[in-house]
Parts: sequence; C-alpha cells; structure tokens
Amino acid sequence: MPVHRIKREVASSRLACPSKLLVLLLSAMLGSTPVAEILDEAVAQDSFLLTLADALHAYDIDVAHNLNARDVARGRIQRPRLGRFPDLPVNSLALSQELAVWEGEYDEGEIGAIAILGSRSEAESDAASFLHDWLRAPGSDRLFVSFYRSDLQVADKIASVAAAYGYGILTLHGGESQAMAGNLYATAAQRLAIDSRAARRYRSEVTEFSFLGERVRRNSNSLFGDDGDRGNNRLARSEPSVFLKETLGGEFTQSTIREVIVPGGVALGETARVPYAIASMVYGNGVITLKGTADERFVLPQIDTATLRALFDFVERSEAIRSDAIVDIDAIGRVKISSALRDTDPGFDIVHADTLPFEYVPNLSVSKSVVIDTSVDWFGGQRETLAFQTGFEVRFLSADNMRIAKTRVALQYQYDSQSGEISYLDSWGRDTVRLRDNLDYAGLGESMRTIASYAGWIGLLRKMYEEQVPFLQGRYDFLKLDKSGRDTPARY
Repeated sequence: MPVHRIKREVASSRLACPSKLLVLLLSAMLGSTPVAEILDEAVAQDSFLLTLADALHAYDIDVAHNLNARDVARGRIQRPRLGRFPDLPVNSLALSQELAVWEGEYDEGEIGAIAILGSRSEAESDAASFLHDWLRAPGSDRLFVSFYRSDLQVADKIASVAAAYGYGILTLHGGESQAMAGNLYATAAQRLAIDSRAARRYRSEVTEFSFLGERVRRNSNSLFGDDGDRGNNRLARSEPSVFLKETLGGEFTQSTIREVIVPGGVALGETARVPYAIASMVYGNGVITLKGTADERFVLPQIDTATLRALFDFVERSEAIRSDAIVDIDAIGRVKISSALRDTDPGFDIVHADTLPFEYVPNLSVSKSVVIDTSVDWFGGQRETLAFQTGFEVRFLSADNMRIAKTRVALQYQYDSQSGEISYLDSWGRDTVRLRDNLDYAGLGESMRTIASYAGWIGLLRKMYEEQVPFLQGRYDFLKLDKSGRDTPARY
C-alpha cells in the first residue's frame, strides 16, 4: 500500500504569520456559541493552554492539561483535543530511541508537528532564525505538538490561533525538512499532541501517539507503576535484570536482592562529584564542551565520539527504567546487555572484562561476580583539561539459605584518568582469608581499566542528567552519531 503523505498548503520553511487573523478570529468567537470545552480543571494553571482555550472553542477544538486523566481518556472523542501528558513533564527531552522512531514516521509522511516558540520577534520570519531562537530559549518557551496526518486541518487552526496570540510558529509537514523537524523534536522542552479518533486508531511506536487513549493508573498521575517503565517485564527478558546497584548492599549493609534475580556482570550507577557550576553542554566539531555559569569553558578528556554517544544512551536508558545493570553472563555463557550498548565498542569491551574476574580469583565457592563503581570525582587536570578518579569494586557473590545474595569478597580499586594508574586499595568480606597469597591484585585491577574509564564518563553524564544541565546546542547532531561497533556476542 503506498504511503499517504501529508499535503502541504504552504512552503515548509515559512513561518505561520497570518495577517488580520486576530480580527477574524475574534469575530468568529463573538458570532458563534462555543461548543467545545476545557476537559480538565488543571488547564487553569497551564498558561499556554489557558491562553488558547477560548479561541480554539470557535474551531470546536478542546484542550486538556492531562490527556491521560481517567475521565478524559476513557470517554469517546467528540472533537479533537490539544493536550499534554503527565509522563512528559517540562524538560523531558526525547531519548535517542524516541528521536529515531519519531523521525522514521515523520519521514514516511505519517505524522507532522507544530513548533511553538514563546516571546518571538515578528521581525524574524525564516526557519533558520526560528531554530536559532529556539535553541536559546528557556524550556517554558519551547513547545512541540505532534499530530497524525489526518489532523492537518486541526493543526493548521491551532497554529493560526497560537500565531494570533504572538507565538512564533513553524509548521512541520511530514516528510519535508527532516533535519529541521528532528532538531526541533530532539530539543523540545514540552511535548504535546493532538488527540483525535484517527490519531488513536493510528498504530505508532512514537511515544506521544502510544500514550493516546491510555488512562493513568488508579491513585496515580502516571501511566506507569512505581517501578517506572511499564515494559519492565519485557525488558527483563531481553536485557540484564533491572536493578540499582545500591540494593547489593555493602561492607556494613545487607543485600536486598534475592540470588535468583541478582545479576552478575557489571553495574555502574554513581553520580559524579564536579567542583564547578555547569550551565550547559555543547557539542560541536566532534567534541562535547561544558560551559560554566561564569561563561568558563571546561575541556573534557579525549574520547571517541561513538563511545561517548553509546554511554550517553546508557545513562538515558538507565534513568528511564531505573536500572544500573549493563551486562550479565549466565552460567551457560548467554550474554544479556543493555540495549543502549548492544553492538557497540564499549559494550563489547565491558562484556569481555566481565569474563575476567574468575581468572584471577578461581578458588572461591561463589556463583557470581559483579563489578560496580563506588565513587566518581572530576577535577581540574593538566593543560586546562578536566580529569577524573573512579573508585570501583570487584565483588564475588553467593546466596545464603534465604536465597539472598551476599558479598563474600570485595576487592577495592581506584583509577586515575590523568596518570592512567589503577591502585589496589583494600578488601572486605568474610572470605578474604581464602584469597591466595599470590593473587595478582594489580592484574585484576588492570583488567577492569575500560570499565573504570567508562564509569567516570557515565558518572559525569548522570550528573548532567540529574541536574538538568541544558544540552541543546549540537544535541541533534550528537544523537545522530553512529555508535555501532563490534557485535555483542550472544554467548561468551
């Protein structure tokens, strides 16, 4: 069946600046009886939707602050509605996989969008200046409305009303100006959608469309349970067991994970300590630079951009599903790895490193080993380049009679990115006396070098993520980098 493409009524690069529209719009409102409605009371606190609500009544378009509210989602749609999603709060930028899916369906002409920019000067009217202003605007001013191709006329009406109220508008019709559309979606701070009967019938993997018609969970304001992603059961079959490394316990605390689900392998989840106030991240010319609040520029150590992109994806994936697990190799050699690192060079390196601990410590009656990070510290290094130190542990685990995993031995190390040295620090655990006198502590630490290095970068990226450090300049180009590398083996 041929793909139906969205038909354009104006050139794709033109902004919506309708002349005399406000006068005509107000006349239409005064001359008609509104039949549309505000679908939830929360719109009263939503300045954007509240501003447009009365005018959209004239076009029989409803507004909803929460399209997933139970009363809103379960009722039959009488009119199209413009609204938000509780699981897409302000500044929840699209993840790498979300961008790839959205761009794919946009390029096929199945969907389109309206980019809405607050506080925009009417003197600037071309697409290039729109993008320039967009990337420098605060999150409160960057709104992005996705719509199904059948709702093009509804989208045009919404765009016209928003333009009449002084918003900058760029209408993105499916399949055209792909790079511009992708750039705006990747950096949109507020992601809305047009909900309609046709949009709900459209089977899509795009986040916004997959949320349409879904009701929030009872006694909740989310589609998901307390454990986060509603696909956790599915993820557990294809990825390492979902867990946070803190639940493994420590030298003076008990593990809370039963052995049957405890992953061996590698789990990295530390947030870096950074002694500088970071205002933004910027990508350009193949490198990421951090900018300070006083306009300082912090140069990061050299790292392959494909590797950095893969680690960036892992951090996003980890935060989305609340899991620090990267890789787990079971008793018969089957490999499970985070989808963010599958078939990448860092993924291959980590899988290989995971096979090494028992080559150095072969005499313990334990069933699993796990490598975790314990600290990440970034600091000013030589030649104006930042450096970092990573603390990590190589643990050996077994289950007690209650099937709770316990650490029998943990070997502690520290890695310094500036000197490249890995230092053995100490060990703990009830079976430390079983360690052989000739154990090659240095060799075991050296075999974890790549993991220690990646942990430093993951910790920094987590810091930027948790503090919501803006990453807009060059974000789209960064997310489009090819991160593919060596294939992850199915067995090892």
